[in-house]
Amino acid sequence: MSSKNIFMAVNTCGGILVLGGYALGLTYYPEYSEALWGGVEGTLRNIFTISMLPAAGGYLTFCYVSVFKNGAEAINKNSIIGPHSVSILSAMFLASAAVWMPTLIAYIHTDQNYWWALSVTSLWVTALSILALTIVTSIASIPGISRASKYASVVGLVYITFHCLVIDAIVWVSMFQ
Repeated sequence: MSSKNIFMAVNTCGGILVLGGYALGLTYYPEYSEALWGGVEGTLRNIFTISMLPAAGGYLTFCYVSVFKNGAEAINKNSIIGPHSVSILSAMFLASAAVWMPTLIAYIHTDQNYWWALSVTSLWVTALSILALTIVTSIASIPGISRASKYASVVGLVYITFHCLVIDAIVWVSMFQ
């Protein structure tokens, strides 16, 4: 299977897991919707919410270049960490992102600290895997892809990395009540 097809499969399955987990969590536990914000209120909540849009757009831009501009193939050929690095890092990113809401709901529901530890760990794995993907993409030589496409991918990844690392793993965790 080609790098592009593996990448597409990882992102299709991972995207379904992330969005499906959020949908199920909010559907079956609507009483926890406020608690999931963890003390983030007012203007800061608006900033968090608005930031989710360019973060998602940034990752989707990277996915577009990876699939339609053959970025996954090019990055994997020139990656410092080996073949399929794009798919492996994307799988880590999406799998850990899919774990966050279910483990947080379990923590809110049971008040067992290990669920909190898993939830916070999932945020950090999410942030660090997307950071690694950003680094791999930015330093890889990607022949056959325009500078604009590579730049758009890297900028998109930088923003989602900022969102996952700073807003989610640092600010949200520190504010959780």
